[in-house]
Amino acid sequence: MSFKSTIEDLLRNYPPLFQFASKVYHKINGSFRTLSPGAPGAIRKSFEYILERDGAVSGDYYEFGLFRGYTFLQAWNHCKELKLADVNFYGFDSFEGLPAAEGIDQVDGRFFEGQFACSREEVEKNLAGEGVNLEKVTLVEGYYENALTDQLRQQHPFKPASVVLLDCDYYSSTVTALEWMDPYIQPGTILLFDDWFSYGESNELGQQKAYEEFLARHPEYKSDALWEFENHGKGFVLSAAQ
Repeated sequence: MSFKSTIEDLLRNYPPLFQFASKVYHKINGSFRTLSPGAPGAIRKSFEYILERDGAVSGDYYEFGLFRGYTFLQAWNHCKELKLADVNFYGFDSFEGLPAAEGIDQVDGRFFEGQFACSREEVEKNLAGEGVNLEKVTLVEGYYENALTDQLRQQHPFKPASVVLLDCDYYSSTVTALEWMDPYIQPGTILLFDDWFSYGESNELGQQKAYEEFLARHPEYKSDALWEFENHGKGFVLSAAQ
């Protein structure tokens, strides 16, 4: 366990102090970088996996939870390097940080309202400054329960998903994202859960619970584990159940 993780675990017993420390930390460490150091590599491995399996990538990239946009940028860069010109990029974020924790998401106070806030203007500036053509990407703004609607489906030419990164922290947000993605998830889709091990091995909390419920609703899918990635992530590939 890293020194930072040890301090976080200690401070979590004192929620007001933990929230204050978290806000100060992110203000001081305001550089354009990822809080999920393993996610960019997992995204690249996912596209390479699909290329090796299928010989081409026909689906789109979806990312839920952008923060400052670094991981989204890396997905763009990987596809450019791999010459995947037909992949469309969709990013979903409130740009106001996390909503207030409710229900089981209140379990230990590690996630709280306003955490990981970064304005849309700053994210777009970060992406454009690194060479991303903003006309080639679509950013969807709003809390998921409000933004992920049937009307949204009519506004953009969404295609089936090749790779989906779910970096949305909460159980409830993961449930909402997976439900909205339902029409675009298919056999062959790779799902990357950035917060898979946020609560250790427990399948009663967080993203593990959300994904278990998703699979229970979709017996037509078989889910195979691919790889784990730093700090708390794990990836899966779907196939048709036999």
